[in-house]
Amino acid sequence: MISRTGNVEAGSALKPDDSLFGRKQFLEKLKNEFPQKEKELESLRKEIEELEKKIGDIDLKVLSERGRLLVNDLANVEKQIAQFEFEKKKANDEIEKTRFEINELAADSNRLDNDRIKLSEVLNNLKDERTEAEKLQNQLHEEFKKLDDEYSSLVANQNKINLDLERLLGEKKNTENSINRAEESIENIKKSISKREFDISSSNEELNSLENIIEEKNAEYKELEQGKVKLNEQEKEIDFRYREVRKQISDKEEQQNIFRKDREAVSEEIHSSEIKLSEIGMKLSNLQENIKENYSIAIELKTFDDLEIFDFNQRTEEVHSLKQQIKNLGPINLLAYSEFEEEKQRFDFLSKQRNDLLESEKDIVKTIEEINTTAQSQFMDTFEKIKTNFVNIFRGLFNPGDEADLKLEENVDPLEGKIEIIAKPKGKRPTSIELLSGGEKTLTAIALLFAIYLVKPSPFCILDEIDAPLDDANIDRFTKIIHDFSTDTQFIVVTHNKRTMEAADTLYGVTMQEEGVSKLVSVRFNEDFNFVS
Repeated sequence: MISRTGNVEAGSALKPDDSLFGRKQFLEKLKNEFPQKEKELESLRKEIEELEKKIGDIDLKVLSERGRLLVNDLANVEKQIAQFEFEKKKANDEIEKTRFEINELAADSNRLDNDRIKLSEVLNNLKDERTEAEKLQNQLHEEFKKLDDEYSSLVANQNKINLDLERLLGEKKNTENSINRAEESIENIKKSISKREFDISSSNEELNSLENIIEEKNAEYKELEQGKVKLNEQEKEIDFRYREVRKQISDKEEQQNIFRKDREAVSEEIHSSEIKLSEIGMKLSNLQENIKENYSIAIELKTFDDLEIFDFNQRTEEVHSLKQQIKNLGPINLLAYSEFEEEKQRFDFLSKQRNDLLESEKDIVKTIEEINTTAQSQFMDTFEKIKTNFVNIFRGLFNPGDEADLKLEENVDPLEGKIEIIAKPKGKRPTSIELLSGGEKTLTAIALLFAIYLVKPSPFCILDEIDAPLDDANIDRFTKIIHDFSTDTQFIVVTHNKRTMEAADTLYGVTMQEEGVSKLVSVRFNEDFNFVS
């Protein structure tokens, strides 16, 4: 059971036969089941005899003569042989199982009561019968050997068929792999289609919002067009009035010319002065009208103190230059102000987002600093605990006076710095851990492993071939530390070392009594339980 905090609780309940009372009950049960087992054994003997008779009746020479049904006959023969072998092995297993149960019954009954003699006699009888069965089995093996020589040619044909079958199976597997890859491609395409559909829906929403904005802008544009039409009408009216005034001026000029001709007789000087005065008046009038129309300013006669030093030509050139610059600017963009407002709103929005991002960045940096501070503090606490555990376990594995230490790289962030492992067994002063022997390196690694394990222990631990590089002396040290830790933790050690197996409380082995079928065998060592021969 795994809790939310990561703790693992495991183990098994106490079996009934582990107690003295349970063993007595188990013995009584075995006594009651013993007659039934004898009957089953007798029935198995009869089945073996019947199978032996069937095997003796088989004549493979007759089967080999059937050339046209070669493959079918071979399959039938193999099936029958396999069936016979399976029945034979099954019978042997039942005999072995019965013998094992009788042995256990004999051992238990010897300690609890005086019935061992009867059971031993039965066991000896079963052993004799098993010996006879093994002799029969040897005879069957000899007969099978003869039969193997006869149908060896059939086996060759079968091997060829098997090769063709393997080739077809390989082609089938390749086809299945291609189908799986195609299905994965289809799944990826479906995911891509879903993503594209989501993008299309998002684009449609954005398009609808843009259409609403365009409708609003079109309404504003229509209003501006109406204002433009009104201004054009006013311009035409003003132009019409201007033409009327020009016509009146022309009429006045004609009358003035008439008067001027009449006055020519009076004085050429007065006439020339009037002409100049008239021209100046016309220019002044035109200038006033032009300024009033273009700039809506009424010109009034004023007196200036700097008339004598004022440069009219320079000012005239500046006016012409400014007019030319205004002309170069081109037509006025009436939408510039609205565009400016939109851009300003967009700028204000982006500025606000930028400020939010800057504030978020500050918060994140502050959070990272707090996390780093907490991580460094927890790391240093954990490192000191592991360091203390490593020194104690290392000295327990080697000698109390041996040196061991863990050092962090100086002037570096503890979370990123390197960790130096120092191990100096008695009689050696290596400058590096690489100079230690293979067994010493392994023991140092085991010490560091258990030092880390002590910081956050678990009730259950699996070690896979951890003792492979160790010699016998180091194996004893390794098993000692396993025993020390096994008071609070259950250990499963995968090993091929005999000394490690000797130190275990329970052994689990995997055997293959039948080809292709693995079987788990367990042995529990109990010092209080002794067999009597």
